[in-house]
Amino acid sequence: MPLKQHPNPTMFIGALKWFDNKKGFGILALPFAEELFLHIRGFRDRPQKDINPGDVITGDKRPDPKRDGHVAHNCHVLERPEDWMLIIQLLGTTDTVKLQDRQKRDHARSLMELAAAQLFRGKDADGIFSMVTASFNGDFNPSLFIPYAAFLEKTIHHHLDKEPASALLSRIFAYFGTSITSDILFKVWKAGKFSYIGYDSPGDYEIPEEVLNLNATEIGYEELLRISGYGFGRVFCSEFVNALLDGADTMHRDEIDTLIPYLDFLENEDREYWKNIVNN
Repeated sequence: MPLKQHPNPTMFIGALKWFDNKKGFGILALPFAEELFLHIRGFRDRPQKDINPGDVITGDKRPDPKRDGHVAHNCHVLERPEDWMLIIQLLGTTDTVKLQDRQKRDHARSLMELAAAQLFRGKDADGIFSMVTASFNGDFNPSLFIPYAAFLEKTIHHHLDKEPASALLSRIFAYFGTSITSDILFKVWKAGKFSYIGYDSPGDYEIPEEVLNLNATEIGYEELLRISGYGFGRVFCSEFVNALLDGADTMHRDEIDTLIPYLDFLENEDREYWKNIVNN
């Protein structure tokens, strides 16, 4: 599943700033205060109803020598379930656009939130569930998972009443919990966002030792404190710190000083051995 924003450099996602449905033209607001002219002929298929300010539209930028810039081309209004992929492509990017209220005052709006509200419209809980989970598979970028789950939590609570929203989110997060990769599981564990994978029990969540081994470079002192209380924690921490200290006799003094607190995780004999090395 491609998760790079706009693999086509001419592609855009924007919100309608204004549009004259009688004359058939208007202006789109894009991030970074960019604006794009839109004519009704720029749609692949002419909209079946009036389009209004705030509507989220995607398309391509086409050079327009007359305007010394670009115009919107090959456009469509976000309304199909598969358009949800475009929202995911905005994760981690600057998605703020400026739209005007009825008093012509500018307001910053999130394209992701506008698009989600647009795609949620008219869908029941089953429809939303299918749409937001369809793109979640083994190719999902691990670094985007927590922002994605947080975004779903926010927008679904805005769209539905409290109880239906909570029920739907529990269903979505439980699905994520059965489908996540080890990289995503580690990021969830490190951030303590266990509810995003359907784990709502109090206290810490003891993830498998092999997941920790696969992500050892992201483990520091605070993480070891948590791991030390796990069933396999003492052995894991001891092996981890011994590996961390390997080669300490050739390290610079500043490097060694940062490792001294880790000696607390070692057994007595190992602790004394490494104390002698780092103190000499």
